Amino acid sequence: MAMLFLRNRHWIGVWPETAAAAQMPATLLSGLAAAAAAWSVAAPARHGTAEQSLPLVVPRWRRELPGAAAVVAYFVAVSLLGQLVGVVVTARTAPPGFGLWPGYVVMALVVIVLAVAFGHAVGKVLSGRFAAAVAGLAWLIIAMYLGQLLDLSVLDGRVYDQINLLTITVRLLFAVVLLALAILLPPLNLRVGGHIPPGAGEPFALRRLGPAAVVSAATVVLLIAAAGLGSPIEARPEPAAALCQGTKVQVCLWPEHKKYEKDVAEITARIDRLPAFFTIPPRFDEYGLSYRSMSTDATVFYTDRGDRPPYFFILDGSIWSITGTMATEIVARSLTFCADEGASKGEQVDLRAVELQNWLEGYLVGGGQPDYRTNASSERQAAAARGHERANQGSAAVQFAWASELVKGFNSAPCH
Repeated sequence: MAMLFLRNRHWIGVWPETAAAAQMPATLLSGLAAAAAAWSVAAPARHGTAEQSLPLVVPRWRRELPGAAAVVAYFVAVSLLGQLVGVVVTARTAPPGFGLWPGYVVMALVVIVLAVAFGHAVGKVLSGRFAAAVAGLAWLIIAMYLGQLLDLSVLDGRVYDQINLLTITVRLLFAVVLLALAILLPPLNLRVGGHIPPGAGEPFALRRLGPAAVVSAATVVLLIAAAGLGSPIEARPEPAAALCQGTKVQVCLWPEHKKYEKDVAEITARIDRLPAFFTIPPRFDEYGLSYRSMSTDATVFYTDRGDRPPYFFILDGSIWSITGTMATEIVARSLTFCADEGASKGEQVDLRAVELQNWLEGYLVGGGQPDYRTNASSERQAAAARGHERANQGSAAVQFAWASELVKGFNSAPCH
């Protein structure tokens, strides 16, 4: 719950972002799950009861199965509880896009089951004193590394992506058979009198080679299938109808970002009031509606912009991320820059353009201070601060008069 609500709350009201936020704690939970699995299976070695367990008629894998199942069930229940809380919080606003949620749930289950399989295997190799700690820490390192490399988890629920249910289900099946294989493996830590008793390897006796072979074959097949299917994260196709606002300019959102409709309506109303010396594109699209850049982790539908509308992102729920992109595009179309390569109008004139761009960004958002920081030079940051401050001073007419003089001065400045 702490990770869900204390990290940020912009996910509320957006289904994919809700599901991703509730999925994130699964990585940390998986470390505990790996430790718990190792602790459970290493109990005979830890308590020195290896010799007493050898004569038991019940096969070892049957004795281990309830413990492994209990660990999986407990941590899956904890993960699902977080998902349920997220669902209840977001469902109150009734946004579209609930169908994107299940994929993230299965993604969390995959990490947990893989962690239990890893912990179970470690618990059969190491002594009971160290198995849990090694399994938990080692799995966290593996999960955090592979989480990015193999898309085992996501940091945010981008509305322009989705989780392929077939791919993620194959991964879950692979995790399950991997756990079954870990349960069938013979323990290597049950030492009696300084050596491994002959019965310790009983799961691989001849009469049990059949189940082990079947599980091993299934593991290989599912591993090949999972590798062939690739990343479960894929690009979403264009929606049947985007959410668009505005008259002079249309600003279009993914339907799942319906919560931002009011903010966008206010932005488009301010754009409509801009003077004629600003050149405004007829439409802005949220990223993914009409354009996607080349990427390695998603299917690409559009590889070049062509005549498609300029796009913007909504980053961490920030309205400034919308207006910043719009201001950059409008200023770029409204100012006359030097055409010759290497030519410029001078640093001071260029800083005036920075000031204009940041004023426009602040004006479109309705004033206030930006919710982000940049690593630009001190001169550019000072110019940006002046622009933001200008957006908080005077009436719109006064601000437009200032902007008009700045645009005229920039466009008339010579190139050198």
